[in-house]
Amino acid sequence: MDRYLTCCGLYCGACSSILLREKEESNPELSSFTCEYDESPCGGCGAGTRQTCEITACCREHQVSTCAFCPEFPCQRINDFSVDEWPHHQEVLDNLHRMKVIGVEAWLLEQKQKWVCPECGTRTHWYGCKCHMCGASWEPKYR
Repeated sequence: MDRYLTCCGLYCGACSSILLREKEESNPELSSFTCEYDESPCGGCGAGTRQTCEITACCREHQVSTCAFCPEFPCQRINDFSVDEWPHHQEVLDNLHRMKVIGVEAWLLEQKQKWVCPECGTRTHWYGCKCHMCGASWEPKYR
């Protein structure tokens, strides 16, 4: 499983928590990354660190890599997840439908290209509005 692929359809590469983990792992691109949220570093769902996630457990039970390929998709669990208190969760259903159409690898490439600074191409995160490398700013995708 790719490090940035999740069962639920989020892209871990845009999570500030995983960016913190990668900063700890000495990723030069993230040397000046700071997070304004109280987050702890995470290795991502693909790293096997989310063993208590009910969506991950459900995908294992159904023997699928993501909800997109589950015969019960979309189920109530993923529908509820998409409307919880976190604004970035609203994209999971669209992401999973897209993943099903174009495949996991193509979807991961699209996400990698989506979550970058428009000026310098440095990785950004869901709630970011300023590049930690070049200082460029943009309207945040989520509030």
